[in-house]
Amino acid sequence: MSFMSYPGKSKKRKMQPVNYSISRIRQGFFCLLSPCFWLLIFLPLLGGCSWFFEESKMNDTENAPLDLPSIPYTTVITPKGGEEPSAEVDAHLKAVSLLIKLENRPPTSFNALHQRIRSDISRLKQALAEKGYFDGQVDFVLNESTTPMIVTLSYTMGARYKISKITVLATEDTQEPLQLTPSKAAKNIHIQPGEEVDLSRIQDANQRLAKHLRDHGYPFGEMEEPEGEIDRVGKRLHVIFRANPGHQASYGKSKIEGLKNLDPQFVRNRLVWQEGEPFDERELEKTRRKLMGTGLFSGIEIKPDEEADASEVVPVSVRVIEGPPRTIGAGLKYATTEGIGGQAFWSHRNIFGGGEGLGAMLRISPRLSKAKVDLDIPDIFAPEQHLRNEVSATREQNRAYTSRSLDAGVRLEHPFTDTLKGMVGITGEAGKVNRSGVNFLNRLVGLPVEMQIDESNDLIDPTKGGRLLAQVTPYVGRSGQDKRLLISTAKASYYLRILKDDTIVLAGWVHGGTIGVSSLSNLAPNKRFYAGGVGSVRAYGYKLLGPLDSNRVPLGGRSVLEYGIEGRFKVTDTIGFVIFAEAGSVSAKAAPDVSSQGRLWGIGAGVRYYTGIGPIRFDVATPMKRRRDGFPKHIDSAYQFYLSVGQAF
Repeated sequence: MSFMSYPGKSKKRKMQPVNYSISRIRQGFFCLLSPCFWLLIFLPLLGGCSWFFEESKMNDTENAPLDLPSIPYTTVITPKGGEEPSAEVDAHLKAVSLLIKLENRPPTSFNALHQRIRSDISRLKQALAEKGYFDGQVDFVLNESTTPMIVTLSYTMGARYKISKITVLATEDTQEPLQLTPSKAAKNIHIQPGEEVDLSRIQDANQRLAKHLRDHGYPFGEMEEPEGEIDRVGKRLHVIFRANPGHQASYGKSKIEGLKNLDPQFVRNRLVWQEGEPFDERELEKTRRKLMGTGLFSGIEIKPDEEADASEVVPVSVRVIEGPPRTIGAGLKYATTEGIGGQAFWSHRNIFGGGEGLGAMLRISPRLSKAKVDLDIPDIFAPEQHLRNEVSATREQNRAYTSRSLDAGVRLEHPFTDTLKGMVGITGEAGKVNRSGVNFLNRLVGLPVEMQIDESNDLIDPTKGGRLLAQVTPYVGRSGQDKRLLISTAKASYYLRILKDDTIVLAGWVHGGTIGVSSLSNLAPNKRFYAGGVGSVRAYGYKLLGPLDSNRVPLGGRSVLEYGIEGRFKVTDTIGFVIFAEAGSVSAKAAPDVSSQGRLWGIGAGVRYYTGIGPIRFDVATPMKRRRDGFPKHIDSAYQFYLSVGQAF
């Protein structure tokens, strides 16, 4: 356990003004220019002309590589006879061995080899002590009769020491009573008397105690290196933690630095703490995540003012580096039933200087083409409350219908907590829908109400937590033959981390919806529910899961129920695979169909390539039941293929 050293602050020397006359400056300039002139004249002649030197003599001075002999060797680390080998200890010793690390770079002398061996003996003894074997011994044998030579390091572990007692004390220069009670300390230490010694766990506990101090009112709280009293006879260790909390303090004024084009109030609206509240380092970390989430900054540093370490009021410095406000990009996507699609987008995240976002998007594919312009106004009426405005034009062509529509909407989004937010708004839609030669007109005004909970740990590739999105939208106007309708939907997903390193994750999702309308035939086809394809049951074609008419055209429904489960396995840092099973049903009734007769199943597998922007996924899915309607050809394809970025849900 070693201390971390930090460079001290250097004192700045005050420069004294010096006056120079014009003539002296001119003289100095020519004094510098003259030797430079002659140097430029003679260097090419002396260094590059063969008129002055014979080429053969120049070649004689070339350096030849040294061909020094090397002493190759292999390393064997093993316990001495009679001791039970420990896989944990054996792996730890091999990880710290310098001999093993440098086997591909053999030494050029026996002296250098012996230096490596002596270094390894010391390193392995320290490694044994780190696991609680304070009486461990290491010996070596060098076999010079083989090629390569064999270096055998044999170790004796001895008894593993156990923790007899844990004590938390204040340092001698602590001026305030230590507020770290034994019960609070125990919640952070995570080790108990009677457990076997592991110095890495003790060091981790020391860091958690320091973090606890900074999270509970001590801005400059720190811990000294842990100490230990060794009982060689009883094979026990008394662990002593020493805390130096410093002064307990509250927040002072916050200083915003580094802004160029952004209003400082935008940053202040995202500060979690209030002036006068007790200091809590967790709030600084939370604020940093909030600011990074805006996409406006490329660097953020938040820390208390070190010059106020003896004060009960500590100012906080927020230093930021603004990132490029504009983003432009494009992407491709492929699905069997949708074909190849492309998307291009542009955005400016600080168009008016207050964090306002203006964006434009164009998406083109054989099934769906859409152009959209949106404006996001943050901190409207309240901090972090957004007013989102959007105008879009859409053309959609699929097996169920063709449509053209113009949509506009204004939504007010309010965060209740970090994970819960609500939204209310007003939308307008005008368009024309055609299904099998029958036209439907849409002239609708909607009042959407939405609630969203997001407890997941990542937007693109979540590995734990869950999400819930519920929306209710009453419409007035005209949709087909109906003048009023009510659409309600809910979608939830959950991610269970099986292993801590995220190599195995179990994910599941469910989606349901219902429409309040007089009859399905009176409802415009683009307002009905469909299932199948991207974001749905992947084994079936786009909008093809559900009832069909005699021409194999999807009818849609007044209700939908879909669900699925997926196992995600990460083989390496960049490669993974998934297996999944999904099912769904679409019904003409207002209540979702939960019977087995209307439900269609599908299974599949996929490959994931993990990148900095998220996983690139390739999925293959097949239906468990391929439907027929009397024709020799199946309605459903045997396979569906998908290529996109990000997890399926």
